[in-house]
Amino acid sequence: RARALLQQLPPQDCDERYCPDLAEEEKRQLRAFSARRRREALGQGLACPVPGPCHGCPCKKCGRRLNKGDPGISASQLGDQFWHPSCFSCHLCHQPLVDLIYFQQDGRIYCGRHHAELFRPRCASCDQLIFMEECIEAEGRRWHLEHFCCLECDVPLRGQRYVMKSGRPCCHSCFESLFAELCQACGDPIGADSEEATHQGLHWHARATCFCCSLCRKPLRGQPLTTQHGRLFCSETCSLGWDASSTASDSSDSAFASAPSPDS
Repeated sequence: RARALLQQLPPQDCDERYCPDLAEEEKRQLRAFSARRRREALGQGLACPVPGPCHGCPCKKCGRRLNKGDPGISASQLGDQFWHPSCFSCHLCHQPLVDLIYFQQDGRIYCGRHHAELFRPRCASCDQLIFMEECIEAEGRRWHLEHFCCLECDVPLRGQRYVMKSGRPCCHSCFESLFAELCQACGDPIGADSEEATHQGLHWHARATCFCCSLCRKPLRGQPLTTQHGRLFCSETCSLGWDASSTASDSSDSAFASAPSPDS
């Protein structure tokens, strides 16, 4: 319950004490924003049997009929509306509202988190609402300017090149040293600026010198291919040819190793 409360009712959305880095103007905006939400949108549902005058009314969420005496939940902010107990949930995340605490907007109920996000973006790093005029947007998420940093080394990335890793920005240097896949052909990391080819969970540089037939060296980008033991081939013929050459090479090595020395 405590975890759900923190998720649905983030304390930093209404109390500046949880936002120590805010500038004075941002604190002022947070106070005004919080007061307006409490005054205009906040409410707590009431669990009660459906009264006689509401017999046969539809559940506000699912539309199914509610009869007199059925368990129901009403929300004073929304008038004579009733919900099934299991339907009293946030319009966006669909999670049941802890302690029946809701925020209403345009006839819909929300948890505190998603109601706040109807009006203010939320920083993907610190989870606080953004009251600054400027912020950074990437991959559908937003950050305070000072919080858009590499997930590994914390170098600021505003105006810099970066790669998104699990929804967080990563500088090119950290990406290539920690996360880049190794090319199956040359063994070098496949950098963020390099085109990559993948097949059956293996990775190659997409360039012709790496993504090519292991026997005849024919480039394979956009071409039919087959794989064997992590190697690429343009055809079964080349695959069989590789097997034959490998077998011959192994036989030669074995014969060389077993040949008597001139001194014996």
